Amino acid sequence: MNYKSLLFLTGLLSMILTSEKSDFMKDCTCKKIDLTKGLVLKGSGNRYSVTLPNKDWNPVIIENGLNAAVFEKGALKFFGIVEMKNSQPKQTLGEQQQDIQRKFDVTESGTTMMFNKKSIWNLVKEKVDTIPLKVLYVTVENPKNDLIYTLSLGVSSNRYGKKELCELETIIKSFKLN
Repeated sequence: MNYKSLLFLTGLLSMILTSEKSDFMKDCTCKKIDLTKGLVLKGSGNRYSVTLPNKDWNPVIIENGLNAAVFEKGALKFFGIVEMKNSQPKQTLGEQQQDIQRKFDVTESGTTMMFNKKSIWNLVKEKVDTIPLKVLYVTVENPKNDLIYTLSLGVSSNRYGKKELCELETIIKSFKLN
């Protein structure tokens, strides 16, 4: 085997071994970003925290959550949290999912476990002004009180896709209740 073939196979094997499956989306693998040196943000009333890759994401704490975004090469990546009281009467996960599917262009959906509770997630196609977006929404219930959180992770789909969302999933997984 010549040197170039060996180098190619080593690179391919390395890429396969460092790729992880998406925790949410079907048929998607990627190399997830490492947040060990990221920027930790605490939300309103110190009820939750999340880690962003770095300060370049320009985080802004708002009354009921936070927003962060980074613009790279003419494209957008963003993350947001909205904290709110759970609706009364409380909807089942199935009712929540039906409501979401009526209001949004859902391309994939499923459930995941967050804080020992089943949570729903949806991959949605949206458009803000003229910018097409792919947004992963995860709805999380706080098991200790009547608050729910909508986590949104999105990318402009004119440049990015599911792979880039997969790479950024660690932001959602870094969400902690305090």
